[in-house]
Amino acid sequence: MTYSTGGLQIKKDLSMATLTWSGTATTNTYLTFSIDDEVPSSFITSLTSSDTEINLPAGHYYAQAYCDYTRTATNQNCQFSWYVDGSQSGHYGAVDFYNNKSSDVAETTFSLTSAGVLRLRITAQNNTAVTLNTSHCLAIIWRTTS
Repeated sequence: MTYSTGGLQIKKDLSMATLTWSGTATTNTYLTFSIDDEVPSSFITSLTSSDTEINLPAGHYYAQAYCDYTRTATNQNCQFSWYVDGSQSGHYGAVDFYNNKSSDVAETTFSLTSAGVLRLRITAQNNTAVTLNTSHCLAIIWRTTS
């Protein structure tokens, strides 16, 4: 897929990957990914470190992570964030109300001038961990190149 910017003077390629993620929703745990689809072609270089690292080539990115969960009490909540090359990036996501704030989606935008690593981590939790419903915990990564 391509799109035009700047008054139709610049063309950029747009790619998208969809992934599912899983793991234990406890603080400081990196989550595990499985690639579902990449269109129009593959751009994720590989999944490493027990599938917790998404290896990406240079480019401009927008990533979102959505969580589906089951809990047995209303005070079971967690917060999750993206990490780019080891540094927390973007806006956190949370299940229901974590610290009286609701934000269902973790999202970040970033640019890589060379290869880099994207990870998703549980950054905080209340009480006991929620159960992640693996088949419905989704991540979407968009990539553009100039």
